[in-house]
Amino acid sequence: MAGELSGKRALVTGASSGIGRAAAETFAREGATVAVHGRSAERLAATLGAIEKAGGNAFPVTADMRERAAIKAMCADALDKLGGIDIIVNSAGVCTLTPMVETEEAMWDETLDINLTACFLVSKHTMPAMIAQGSGRMIYISSISGKEAEANSCAYNASKGGLILFGKCLAREVGPKGVTVNSICPGWIDTKMAGELHEQFAAEQSRPYDDVFDESMRMNMMNVIQSPQDIADMALFLASDKGKHVTGQAINVCAGMSTV
Repeated sequence: MAGELSGKRALVTGASSGIGRAAAETFAREGATVAVHGRSAERLAATLGAIEKAGGNAFPVTADMRERAAIKAMCADALDKLGGIDIIVNSAGVCTLTPMVETEEAMWDETLDINLTACFLVSKHTMPAMIAQGSGRMIYISSISGKEAEANSCAYNASKGGLILFGKCLAREVGPKGVTVNSICPGWIDTKMAGELHEQFAAEQSRPYDDVFDESMRMNMMNVIQSPQDIADMALFLASDKGKHVTGQAINVCAGMSTV
């Protein structure tokens, strides 16, 4: 398959749905061999099926992103089967919104473990391969919430804000070694996670779900509902030769939501 990523080797975490799935399918379509990560092989069946149907090349790797040993083993599996690594998209994530005083310690730990610590561990276990070959692209899926103060979102915003700064610090370390590191910061994206959160909002407001979803999702300068493909397209740019000199950035892809 010829394309912008022809011959490249990629790992995409959280690839069973949403942004991760869109990135995995896009990368495969553009010629990369993709290790698609999910919590289980069963959860990855739809992603792998879509890639295979389109003529792409992909295989599953699994790990619970709360388990440190499992993340290390998953990275080793991906590196072994890919024969190295050129691109990583860290997309696995969770979001639970609740007032700080009602946030259980277990919820805080899970949010930070999956959204931040797992990204550190994936980077730690794969970055040596990128440094050794003198090239690589590390991409984190953060959020515009990582740059803003929002009520009832302390754990999520802290994890995404930490991820942005982690990426900037890492970019300074590995830039001279030929590796770029960037974060993409979406606003609301039409994913399963967004749907579940809007079910919560609708219940809290005693309003119809469809009304709340449409109103909230379009709360941006362009009055549009963004899809996971919007984020995958930015990931493709950063992973391709076109993004070779973009590093240390946290790029908003939010249809202007961050300024509304």
